[in-house]
Amino acid sequence: MANVKTSIKDSGAWKDAKDVYIKDGGTWKRSKAVYVKDSGTWKKMHSSTWSYTFTSNATNVNISQLAGIDPFYDIEIIINPGVYIYATSTSNYAMRTGTGFGGALTITNNGYIYGKGGNGGQGGACGSTSGSGGSNGGPAFYADYNCTIDNNGQIYGGGGGGGGGAGDFDDGGDYGDDDFARGGGGGGGAPYGSGGPVGSGNCGAGSAGSGASLTSRGSGGAGGQGGDAYSKPGGAGGNPGSPGSNGTNGDASGGSGGSAGTATAYAGGVTLNII
Repeated sequence: MANVKTSIKDSGAWKDAKDVYIKDGGTWKRSKAVYVKDSGTWKKMHSSTWSYTFTSNATNVNISQLAGIDPFYDIEIIINPGVYIYATSTSNYAMRTGTGFGGALTITNNGYIYGKGGNGGQGGACGSTSGSGGSNGGPAFYADYNCTIDNNGQIYGGGGGGGGGAGDFDDGGDYGDDDFARGGGGGGGAPYGSGGPVGSGNCGAGSAGSGASLTSRGSGGAGGQGGDAYSKPGGAGGNPGSPGSNGTNGDASGGSGGSAGTATAYAGGVTLNII
């Protein structure tokens, strides 16, 4: 449903009316919508707008649950420059519309809408053991209801977690000792993916991957050394909208980097228009 506007002529110039008021029982009341009967059919001639502006960061936003919202108005959501709307779990959306609206829904994004970053994978255990894969990033935006996004900023799924590095084994031969090392953990995907732990076991240790910040990916942990065994480093996590890097291969494989989350998605029968 498109926004419907009413214009009035003021001093010879046509101007859009922001609101229409009706006198009801001696009291002026703001109308939600105004209809006229045209050739036997009622048609909407004006819709008032309920507006909400995000001036600071917010998480896991459901527009239909915003405080004070009146869903029978046209709804205008504004995200100011420098403001981040982000998810705190890969199973949540950073922002979704919700349902139950009676008018048009428009979102002006001048900031950032980010899904949650995936966690880094664990490094390979002591020996020639593969690293674990990083987890996928989470989704950013979901439309349960028809809406238009005027996107002047960024809408990205969370970055994928980095894969864990391979563990290592060195055969000391007939007279030497066998040596073992465990791989480094993968870095977390942005925003806020956790770094992967170092590989398990009691042998030469690499290091855990680092966690991501709101905007920057985490680094993969270093490989370790146990005698003549040298395990491999984990892969870096992905920045928002990017996959994580694979862990480094050795005698075994490094773990795969996680995929980036989806930027936008919508329910069946719903129209999402991004301009």
